[in-house]
Amino acid sequence: MKGTVLSGIFGILVLSLSAVQIDANFRTCREARLCCEGRNNTCFVFGPRVDRAEEADRCFCDENCKTMGDCCIDVDEYCQGIDCVLDDWGPWSECNNPCGLGLQHRKRGVLTQPKFGGSHCSKRKQKRVCVGNQGCKQLSVEYQGEELQEIGRIIPVKYSVYRTSSEYSPLFDIRKNLFARQGNEILKRPAYSATFKITMAKKACQTTNSTWANVLEEGAEVCVECQPGVMMRDSLRCKGHGVYLKETAWSAETVPHCRGEWKMITKHDETKTCNLQGDHDFVLI
Repeated sequence: MKGTVLSGIFGILVLSLSAVQIDANFRTCREARLCCEGRNNTCFVFGPRVDRAEEADRCFCDENCKTMGDCCIDVDEYCQGIDCVLDDWGPWSECNNPCGLGLQHRKRGVLTQPKFGGSHCSKRKQKRVCVGNQGCKQLSVEYQGEELQEIGRIIPVKYSVYRTSSEYSPLFDIRKNLFARQGNEILKRPAYSATFKITMAKKACQTTNSTWANVLEEGAEVCVECQPGVMMRDSLRCKGHGVYLKETAWSAETVPHCRGEWKMITKHDETKTCNLQGDHDFVLI
């Protein structure tokens, strides 16, 4: 019985020595055809190391060898770095607020994982501000009737402070970080604009000394912007912002008797604002 056990142990030692002898025949990663991901303590040969190229020692062909400082001399050449390759962006998710300001998210998958020091996978997720309009009372016939009765009170957009004051630009100051956690309590809806065509204007608009109102004449097309500072709290919109392809009323603020009607000929657009220096550009108040 004892002889059998000793014979088995001896056999294991012989096999182990044979394995070492085989490994010892390889001096580089290329010769051994070794390139291992992560940390792999079995991924080594006996050859020159990058830090001691003049002598043979146990050197490694795994990714972790650069951290440990025990790479074989040909790791960079043979085990070349592979950068992360990302897939295309997926579609944006639905707005997480069905009626009002919220967030949308999208992400993309990984086509190729990085290896051997290649660039890591970054920017796999994105988010952006959105305004949900599912089930909002603004879309109902009853609420549109309310909008049709409102008067859009306007002043030249160059008089507004939204463009130059961070107080009215929450998308670009510290509040943009708070919004992701607290939603509507922090931010209001982003500014939006639309184009209107004037269908009727009182003569007072052309006879006034307020030259900015002289452009308010029948047939003129004007840009009208709604800014966060004057939006109504319950609906996140400006009063008198109009209804698409419907006639509503407008009034030139501070210009007596300058008023009329207009038709919204482009839909409200949160990606566009009016020209700050334009003479046909106005803001609701």
